[in-house]
Amino acid sequence: MKVTTSRKPSPGTRRFAKTLATFLGLPYVTRGKSNLDPGEVWFVVVERHGNPSGIEKRAGGAEETLSFTISAAKRIQKLKTRKPWVVGTFGMSRSVAGFFSLEWDPEYRAERTIRVTGELIEFKDGEDTILRLKIYEGPC
Repeated sequence: MKVTTSRKPSPGTRRFAKTLATFLGLPYVTRGKSNLDPGEVWFVVVERHGNPSGIEKRAGGAEETLSFTISAAKRIQKLKTRKPWVVGTFGMSRSVAGFFSLEWDPEYRAERTIRVTGELIEFKDGEDTILRLKIYEGPC
């Protein structure tokens, strides 16, 4: 699995994609004009009006989309490599776990978690909120 952006991304979209890749412990690949290898799983950060607005998961010819607006983001340089767990009791939490191919537990107490509460998804490292996304239905 790798993280990249759509072609010609804004600086904010590149920064978001790099933060997402660091949080998930995945490599970030600069896109440029290159095509994506269809044999790999890609998380492509797409934008709308110059702002990140969704993540497309592309794998084996199939595509899923997670649309959002960013309500908080924190710049990070390095994090210890730890696989995050998805936590939450809402039905959306299992969908998010499946989207990112991560483990799900309603109350797991890990250091790095993706906490799903209603329409919010919080990417947390300990007590620090790295990203907070508000999920919405509709095009990216």
